[in-house]
Amino acid sequence: MKSQSTLKVAIIGLGAIGGHVANCIAKGEGGNAKLVSLLCRNKEKYLEINAHQSEAFKSLITDDISALFDAQPDIVIEAAGQASLSQYGTAILSKGIDLLVSSIGLFTSDEILKEFTTTAERSGAQMLLSAGALPALDWMSASSLSEVSKACITQEKPVISWKNTHAEKLVDLNAITEPTCFFEGTAREAANIFPKSSNISAMLALATVGLDNTQVRLVADPISDIMNTHIEFDSAVGKLQLNCQGIPSPENPSTSTGVPLSIVKSIKNLSSSIHYGI
Repeated sequence: MKSQSTLKVAIIGLGAIGGHVANCIAKGEGGNAKLVSLLCRNKEKYLEINAHQSEAFKSLITDDISALFDAQPDIVIEAAGQASLSQYGTAILSKGIDLLVSSIGLFTSDEILKEFTTTAERSGAQMLLSAGALPALDWMSASSLSEVSKACITQEKPVISWKNTHAEKLVDLNAITEPTCFFEGTAREAANIFPKSSNISAMLALATVGLDNTQVRLVADPISDIMNTHIEFDSAVGKLQLNCQGIPSPENPSTSTGVPLSIVKSIKNLSSSIHYGI
């Protein structure tokens, strides 16, 4: 994408991720970017949540995708989950509008990824996959151009983050007294069983050695209230062992507070004459 005077930004989703991103851009923290549309499923709900915002901000909130297209954004940020990405993604790309994706887990389906990339290629749009809560992605992605012997990620989350997921069928979340691993498998398997927790492992896999060669461990921790991500990555150009302690979002404990800031950083890069970490 070429640097331009003002980057016109639309956002799909105003929850824990999209709402934070919208607030940051509105306050000027996203570089030379301007909000032009905010799409959500329940307009009245989010007008009430954002009652404290300016009239200009509230006027952008809509539940009509045609209103988003009428705003002629340069880029649309998807921050609403896999269902919304599946519903709107190819329509956005087909109009030549760039799409910044947070719900990377949708692309663990080879067919869906091909559909999206083919659409983007035909229209000239770009798909930008957010690193989200995944640290050191730039180094690992570059290193994967060499021979990689190990790519493993362990996601250790507080018990509350695994509530109402398939984890409840694999382990008694209310009974464990210490960190407990309840799943080991590939990134593709993890994404199929735990779609709401697949973004970080899917991003690592897609950017490096693939969904079937990336190993995933999922752990429920009844003691800690942080999200602990441990990565082991061995390649011909170097080895990495990394432990990142993230803070869960108060609005959505299954996601990290760092995810929206990763998106804001991307928008800041795209709207600036200098990019950090490309």
